[in-house]
Amino acid sequence: MKVFITGATGYIGFNIAQTFRNAGYQVFGLTRSNENAVKLRKNEIIPVLGSMQSPNSYMKAIEDSDIIIHAAADYNANFSELDKTTVKEIINGIKRTGEIKKFIYTSGTWVYGNTMDKIINEKNAANPIKIVNWRPEIDEIVISNPYINGVVMRPGCVYGIKGGMTNDWFESIENHNEINIVGDGSNHWPMVHAMDLANAYLLAAQTNVGGEIFNIAEEASSSINKIILGIKELINFKGKINYVPLKKAIEGMGDFAEALAIDQRFDTAKAKNILNWSPNHSGFYNELELYYNTWKAHNS
Repeated sequence: MKVFITGATGYIGFNIAQTFRNAGYQVFGLTRSNENAVKLRKNEIIPVLGSMQSPNSYMKAIEDSDIIIHAAADYNANFSELDKTTVKEIINGIKRTGEIKKFIYTSGTWVYGNTMDKIINEKNAANPIKIVNWRPEIDEIVISNPYINGVVMRPGCVYGIKGGMTNDWFESIENHNEINIVGDGSNHWPMVHAMDLANAYLLAAQTNVGGEIFNIAEEASSSINKIILGIKELINFKGKINYVPLKKAIEGMGDFAEALAIDQRFDTAKAKNILNWSPNHSGFYNELELYYNTWKAHNS
């Protein structure tokens, strides 16, 4: 079977592409540069040179593929409008083939807002923080369109391998001798290892399911304070830990600050029961030394 992935050289998309290739799929990956095209070829992924801004550049790949996965994010543009346009172009491309194809869209858990101590699941209504207040509309487009088998994946904070937001802690402590925590640090980020997330996409593609949303995150999580204390002890950190009130943080870094202060916990029984998904990794906090050494290796 053939799968087409937008954002195939990105943090999430590349791991998805490798996971599908390892499972025997013929994988096509959208990329904007010849340099990244070489990276894809080296990993048995067929590059499709183009961009979200030019739908014609990837339309043939949609027509030729059995499964389409949208994992791209272009933060240099008006991302919300570009993302909505891309989703509509993909759906229209699928519709023109006359086939009902699986379309997996990448959303995120921030659409639920700050849930504090409440454990929630997919039945809870969206209450997005400002930076993603446009996402629920797109999620609904994907799961309600009759011309596709639409699945929305809502991953938590992705970690592992090259690393995502969690690497900011290592970078700040190692290179700036201080770290800023938005809020009081008692909050919990829902987390998921990059390979566990990629496996969820594979299972969603292989399961006869459509019109569904899945939260993909580890159910157990450590508070930000516990994680920072663990890093501090790991590298014998002697620098400053600054706690920044959310209002002040928003003044300094904009709406993204709200994401750093978010407190969320999830019941992921739906993904377990329908997709037979469960995380294989033991959690970011439980292998801090491994992820710290991996970060250093990538930045040496």
